[in-house]
Amino acid sequence: MKSWKTRIAIALTLAVASLGATLAQERPAPAGEEYVLGVEDKLSISVWKEPDLNKTVTVRPDGKITFPLVGDVQAAGRTARQLTDDVAKALTRFIKEPVVTVVVEEINNFKVFVLGEVTTQGALTLRRRTRLVEAIALAGGMTQYADKSNVLLMRFEDGKEIRTRIDYRKVVSGERPESNVYLKPGDTVIVN
Repeated sequence: MKSWKTRIAIALTLAVASLGATLAQERPAPAGEEYVLGVEDKLSISVWKEPDLNKTVTVRPDGKITFPLVGDVQAAGRTARQLTDDVAKALTRFIKEPVVTVVVEEINNFKVFVLGEVTTQGALTLRRRTRLVEAIALAGGMTQYADKSNVLLMRFEDGKEIRTRIDYRKVVSGERPESNVYLKPGDTVIVN
């Protein structure tokens, strides 16, 4: 039987995760911040008045897509707008003033990993911007053995690993809400 403290902690975790999910859905992405394409994303690319050039493609592990007439084009690390411009520019050799549209059909590259003292360890494929507390909730929450004062966030930026220790208790209590950071693709959260 779970103690009343454990029940309160679980209820609080679920409430915070639910509130965070609600706020994230209501709050648009910051102005000027466009989604950056990644490996395994599924894209629909069409060229106006060219039905043979309407294709659905998946970004390959090397970060490229293959499109008729132009061949391989770098997609990972680019926004849909940048890829639209790249494909249109490449098509100008074959079509006068091509009008290209790139639509992100599925976001499949946004994977984070949650390990340690959580109910379900492993990779989470996220479909939208997600905060640390939400990811822990998606992993089933912390086990009774978790050290809530010692959550580790590992992130690679500019070729370097950055490790950040986070006190989950202070995030949930509201004492350190800034520590409830948005996760980035490839982040690893370890609950000790």
